[in-house]
Amino acid sequence: MLEKLKRRLRKLIPFRKESKTEILSDDKTQFHFDFNDFQQSIHYKIIDRSYFITALTHRSFLKIKNSSQSIGIISNERLEFLGDAVLDLVVAEYLYKNFPLNEEGDLTKFRSILVNKKFLAERAKNLGLQNYMLASYTAKRSISEGYDTILSDAYESLIGAIFMDSGYDSAKEFLNEEIFKKLDVKWLNQFDENHKSRFLEYVQAHTDFIPEYGVIKEEGPEHNKLFTVEVFVNKRSLGIGKGKSKKQAEQEAAKNAMNHLDILEGMGLTKKKTVA
Repeated sequence: MLEKLKRRLRKLIPFRKESKTEILSDDKTQFHFDFNDFQQSIHYKIIDRSYFITALTHRSFLKIKNSSQSIGIISNERLEFLGDAVLDLVVAEYLYKNFPLNEEGDLTKFRSILVNKKFLAERAKNLGLQNYMLASYTAKRSISEGYDTILSDAYESLIGAIFMDSGYDSAKEFLNEEIFKKLDVKWLNQFDENHKSRFLEYVQAHTDFIPEYGVIKEEGPEHNKLFTVEVFVNKRSLGIGKGKSKKQAEQEAAKNAMNHLDILEGMGLTKKKTVA
């Protein structure tokens, strides 16, 4: 049974040398899959299959033991390392070009959203990677129970495999098709924590004034100060915030002010109508 399995895998994977890793033939573990079906699932034409076998091999697969014989195959951890770097670069380039008005801090926050484990695991599920993973029964069960790390790592490994298979442009195109073209910018904007900008836009749109910020308290030693800032509209307080820096305190004050927008109308600060 094991020899038959080895012959089948040798047809799929161009091994250069034998590995000392021992692998068990376990009827609860998936050992091979249909490459044509896999290519259709990821919308990419594979050149070198070995990269993709590696990308889908979880380390738990290598620990399954049944015989002193072995099949030359390695885990996806190195490809994950590479794919993570490629993903970071592609996402950074996309954000730089498509969000020209956002500052570095906003772009960093957006990138962290697009490369976090939960988001990548969802993209992996969308491709059906869980159906092709080479993993132990326990690892596969953890995937079905919602454990994100295995799938998110496999997704990064897939990016690394595409990069090694046909280069940066192919990896970039894959991510463009699988993430950016399907990305709802409004969804991403909801994570924008530039409260000062949002509050300024609202006040300018609805009143004839602009917000003004003032430090009302400084506490602590020089190297570890705590600032308290108050934001005013037409000299009327709308929010107070604290932070380790003035900018952080101003953001917190603006955030609190956004929770009291109904006060603006009650204060009689609504924009005046122009007379024709």
